[in-house]
Amino acid sequence: MEMAEKYPINPTLMMGTVKQVIDDQVTLNLRGRLGLITVPEKLILSDEPIKVGQKLQFYFSYIYVVNDPLDYDFKEIIQQTECFSCLIGGHIIHVDDTAVLVQVTDNLGSIYVPRRWIFTNVSLKEGLHVEFYFSKMIEIAEETNKY
Repeated sequence: MEMAEKYPINPTLMMGTVKQVIDDQVTLNLRGRLGLITVPEKLILSDEPIKVGQKLQFYFSYIYVVNDPLDYDFKEIIQQTECFSCLIGGHIIHVDDTAVLVQVTDNLGSIYVPRRWIFTNVSLKEGLHVEFYFSKMIEIAEETNKY
């Protein structure tokens, strides 16, 4: 199976609003109607409990379909004390006409984004391995939270 040509998947600073908090799982609406991301609370750098409506920022890249996934080191992202990007992986668990749902490896959450966020030259289907850059999330200070 031929995969997409190698594109740079540079991380960019993203923002989102907490939509819900259930148990230790936090779901974020990405700014600009770009999708939903669900992560465990351990991926959010905060001394306070996470609340619905809170604004968070983090690094995220386009998602790249890979033929041979790497042995991603998830300890790096879990042990972060600052917001910097790490290359992590997962696999596609749902594809529809407009979006793709990715399960992040090691139970680090899920990502539901438009199909245009996926770099590939093969037909999207469940089970494909993917990689992307991601970071822990941090709260946006109130004075910078004017978007």
